[in-house]
Parts: sequence; C-alpha cells; structure tokens
Amino acid sequence: MSKDDRVLQELLGEIRKANAIFESSDDDGGRKAAAADAQAEIAQKLTDVNEQREADAAKSARKADLSAQVESLTKLMRDNRGASKAGIIGGSQPAPKSGPALRADKGMKPHPFLKAGISGYETGTLMRGLVDRTGLGYDGHMDPALVARGKSGLAFLEWGGLPALSKAGLAVGTVEGDEFKANLGTTGATGGYVLPNNLVDRVLKPNTQKAVYQQLVTVINGVSVRGVDQPYRTTAAQRAAFVDWGTLKTNVNETYGTYSAVLGTLAIIYDIGKQYARFSSGAAEQDVMDEITRGMILGENYYIIAGAGTGSVGTGDPTAGVYTQLLAAAPTFSTTFSPVATTLVGSFAEGLTKGQMALAIRARECQAWVVDATTFWTAIGQGTDTAGFWVNPAGGPTGFTRTTSGALSFWGVPIYYDANLGSNATTKIAIGGEWDALKLYRGMEFRIDTSDVAGTRWDYNLIGFRGEEEIGFHAGSAVAVGAMQLVTAIIA
Repeated sequence: MSKDDRVLQELLGEIRKANAIFESSDDDGGRKAAAADAQAEIAQKLTDVNEQREADAAKSARKADLSAQVESLTKLMRDNRGASKAGIIGGSQPAPKSGPALRADKGMKPHPFLKAGISGYETGTLMRGLVDRTGLGYDGHMDPALVARGKSGLAFLEWGGLPALSKAGLAVGTVEGDEFKANLGTTGATGGYVLPNNLVDRVLKPNTQKAVYQQLVTVINGVSVRGVDQPYRTTAAQRAAFVDWGTLKTNVNETYGTYSAVLGTLAIIYDIGKQYARFSSGAAEQDVMDEITRGMILGENYYIIAGAGTGSVGTGDPTAGVYTQLLAAAPTFSTTFSPVATTLVGSFAEGLTKGQMALAIRARECQAWVVDATTFWTAIGQGTDTAGFWVNPAGGPTGFTRTTSGALSFWGVPIYYDANLGSNATTKIAIGGEWDALKLYRGMEFRIDTSDVAGTRWDYNLIGFRGEEEIGFHAGSAVAVGAMQLVTAIIA
C-alpha cells in the first residue's frame, strides 16, 4: 500500500468516527457541533489527497510520454549516425587469432609493445578505457558506470601490468629482456623538438651616455617656428662717472650682435622583418624603440657640445656646439694649462682653479664642469707617493669632494664627464661656466612613425621605424658674452 493510500484510509476512519458522534448526539453540550466541524475538516483533507493523487498521476503520465519520445529520438539518431572514429580505430581491424576482442564481431591485433609489456592485455582495452573514461553514453547523457569502467581499465594499464622501473619514473628498464628508454627531452630525437622554445632574457647591448647636458642647459620645448634669434651685447656695461655741474656728461652707445638657433630635424630609422616582429611577441618593437630613444639622447648630447653648423638654413647641421664656438670665439675664452702629473700645482685641481678664475674675472660663476672620461678618471688617480691622492673621497686638501651619487665636485662645483666627448672633440679638456645661459630649443615632440610600404619595404616584407624630433641650438651668444670657459691640456 502506498503512502497516499495509507493516509486516505486513516482519513476515512476518522470521518466514520465523526459521523457516529454526530448521529448519536443531541444539541446540548455542543458535541454535535464539534462533530460537524470535524466532518468538514476531514472532508477537506480527503479533497486535498485526491487532488494530489490526480496531479501525481498526470505528472507520471507526462514523464512516461517524454521518456518514450526521448527513446524514440535516440534510436532514430543512433540508426542514422555513421560509424565513430573510435569504432573505426578500435573495431574495424581483422579479428585477432586468439584472445577476446573489443567487440563481439570485430577486433584489432594488439600492439607488440602492449602485448609484451602488459601481462594479460586484451585487444582494445586502451581505446575502450579512453572512450569510457569520458562517461558519455550513446544517449548523450553522462553515465557514471562508464566512468568507473574506464578508470578501472586505465588503472590496469598504468599500474597493473607495467614493470616496476617504469612506475618509478626511471629512464631505463627491461621488459622480457628488451631495453626501453624514457623520452628525457635532452636531445631533439628524445623529445627536444617538441619542447617549448627557451625563454629569452633582456637583450644586452653596449651602454650609451646618459643625458648630461640636458640637465645643465636651459631647455625650451614646444617651439613652433623655424628658428630663434639670440641677441647679445658686444660690449660690457660701463660704470657711471662723476661729472661737474655744467660739464658735458658721458654719452655711451650700446652695440648688439645676434646668433640664430635654427631648428633642424634629428632622425634615425631602423628596419626589421615582419616575421621577426611577429615571432618575438613585441620584443623586437620594444628593442627598436629603445634604440631610437637612446639615439636621440646621443644626438642631442653631440650637437650641444660639438655641433659644427653656423645657424644657417639648408646647411645640413645648423647647430653650433659649445666646444665649436669656444674654439672660434673672439676674444678667446680659453686657457691652456701646463700640467705636471706628480705636483699639486700641475694637477687637475690647479687647472680648474685657472678656469674658474678666468670666469670670475668676467663676473661669471661656474655652475658645473664637463670633462671627457679620460680626464675625469686620470684626475682621480693623480697624487704623489708622499702626499697620496689629490682627490680624497672625504674631502682632500685640493678641495675635491665626492657627492652622494658618486660624482666629484671641486669647491662645491659639480664635475660631470661625457663618455662621448673624447670622440666628439679633444681629450684632456674641461668646459665650465654658466650653463643655463645656453638654450636648447625643441620643436615638435619626439615621435616614432612606422611604415611597411615606404620605399621597397612591401617587397621585402619589412617594417620601418623612424624616430624624429626638431632641435635648435647655438652656443654663440652665451660664448660671446663670456659665460663659458675652455681649459685645454688640463692633465698631463
């Protein structure tokens, strides 16, 4: 008897009791009214039970109908579906001479290694285990029984019949006298060809000079004209003098000169192959852009110090560098020193004092010295056996001190070195003065453009990266007013 039937029998028993009480009771004491209420309540419960039974019956009927439809559709799909790849691989070969087959009417000959290496191996066990492990039945639904059967079959292949050496992951073992080896990937033939490519670390490259002069000179960005005139006074200011009453006063005329900083374009182009760009996953583009940026810094450094132009339009290099203008200046703001390596009065320190004295005579204050790398490090090693080094990191008798960044300073004036100054100009020199009187003008901002069609790049499958910026620099005005000083032959 079902649960609903038992509930129904209990309710029928209760309503019989209520009917008996109702018929045997009179109106006094309220027993008849209570029996009537009980009859109504039990009748409602009976109605609910009947409605639930009818709903369950309808649901079961719909479920049965749906199951029949699914079974019919599955049969139709199975009858019209072609043979699966698993069936073709595992069941379409000739039946083996002996032993059980994967299917009753079809089978495949076991592989010699499987047959020799796994005791009791049955044909098709591997393929059947792989297919069953997915748990996907013919009706398209997951079947836990298939999953369990697949796991069991594969577990047998993994642990049940393989030699102990293979379980331990050792490289060499024996199977019935035959040697086998694991693919260690140490060579191409043992799996190295299928390993991922080596990771590529950051490309190492020769270092370039940092931006030395850009932190010393005055940099003006966003200049949107072809050039900038830099006027200057050709004569120094004269002092006023006392003149008696009624006497002609002194009349002084001002004289001016000018130099023009013409803006020209710094440019550099790198070409890379498209295949290289694709395979490098962005590393090629990053490296090229880094090289272009370094090239722009080197270009600015070079033309600030050694630009050989005259400030004329259409002359290629319009920049006039500090060293170039100091050599051509009239009057000459250059001091030739007579160094002696082993004496204090012939040392690098004495050479700097000569240069700073020349600036002070012109009412100029030295803000920084720039030397070539050879001069810088030769100066650090100067000294005598009795007095030691002239340059003392803690502050020696010659006035040198070492800054927190590792640079030198002489009487509070920092000393920088330009690694490229030796190739751009002449070694054993020092240039100092009021660097902020020099002005570097930049036009349109630094930019990198790319093209794969310009020139013959489309034919050769190349990408061109072109870095450009406009700069203008002319040291003539600052040099003409005595703001800069050159010291030659500053070390022996």
